[in-house]
Amino acid sequence: MPWYKSGTVSVALNSNAVIGTGTAFIANSRVGDAFRGPDGGWYEVTNIASDTALSISPNYQGATNAAGTYALAPMQGYVKDSADTLRSFVNLYGAKLAVLGTTGNYDILPVNKGGTGISELSAFIQGMLNDVDANAARATLVAAKSGSNSDITSLSGLTTPISSIQGGVDSGYIQGLIPQWNSATEISITAGSAYIPSLGRCVTAPAANLPGLSLSGNTWYYLYLYDNAGVATYELSTTAPATPYSGTARTKVGVNSRRFISALRTGGSALRPFIWAADYVNYIDTNALYPILINGTATGATTVSGTAVIPPTTRRSLMQVYSAAGNSLNIGTAFDTYLLSVAMSTRVLVPMISTADQVFVYTHVSAVTGGTTLDIRGYGSER
Repeated sequence: MPWYKSGTVSVALNSNAVIGTGTAFIANSRVGDAFRGPDGGWYEVTNIASDTALSISPNYQGATNAAGTYALAPMQGYVKDSADTLRSFVNLYGAKLAVLGTTGNYDILPVNKGGTGISELSAFIQGMLNDVDANAARATLVAAKSGSNSDITSLSGLTTPISSIQGGVDSGYIQGLIPQWNSATEISITAGSAYIPSLGRCVTAPAANLPGLSLSGNTWYYLYLYDNAGVATYELSTTAPATPYSGTARTKVGVNSRRFISALRTGGSALRPFIWAADYVNYIDTNALYPILINGTATGATTVSGTAVIPPTTRRSLMQVYSAAGNSLNIGTAFDTYLLSVAMSTRVLVPMISTADQVFVYTHVSAVTGGTTLDIRGYGSER
């Protein structure tokens, strides 16, 4: 490194101050450099205050000179300082630099050298990088936040259903889908939705009519909902549903893509009139009853079947009782399990429970006059 000699200096006898003219001391000298004064003597630079002022030691020994020539010479200590600095750098970062290998000849550091390999970032990614917080990043991504929030307003296209624990519906879920009798050959179903086991999700159906029904007489028909290539569709079948898979929810025997909606009964050749109310399917014929017992007089436990007017999907019914004169009546599901006692010569409408096979047991306390009649006016709508 050449000595620095630009400009002139002003020095005074016994002073440590060196004032430069046309000098640039800061960029061209260091504390510890050798200063050769106008007197030819050598001094150590002890401070550099500015480009035109520095201090020396010992104090200047020569005669005062207002514009003398000088020289600043670097000392061997620079090499040592540089070596010490380099050694410290190698100790700290040498292993990391070695891992990079030959990377100096790449404009873009490839992935196998520890880089990203990205040659150019899109405007979208640049926008993400410039987002100041999570809210801004979600706005860029058009993404909803996690946790409790109002960002998510609907879900579609799920391949895995949301469980009831996660806020989804139970596998027995059903809402709406109430059948209504319109005529002997037509019913309608209200809008609603129901869980379909084969799909693992709900199917939502609009209100629908099933007109022009041609049905066999005195037969139970079962209404099912299913998904037909994305279209909610109904099936009216004589095949009864299987036992409940969840609560009272059922599907068609052997076909868990058909969700059971309701059981309906035909009369001689057409649908019996009904209305769905108070969780019962109620018979509403104006000129016909549905007797399961006429003028019964038994004084011992006697079974009566209700299968003609109560479907196998329920044990509940609405029973109209006309008790005989003479003695009270007991009705239940077994000889020793009577659920209802009716005074003689009484007419009453009551909810009743049958056996699983829709059978009742009745008896009179003792002999009666005339007889007892039992009519079924409706049945439970479990589904």
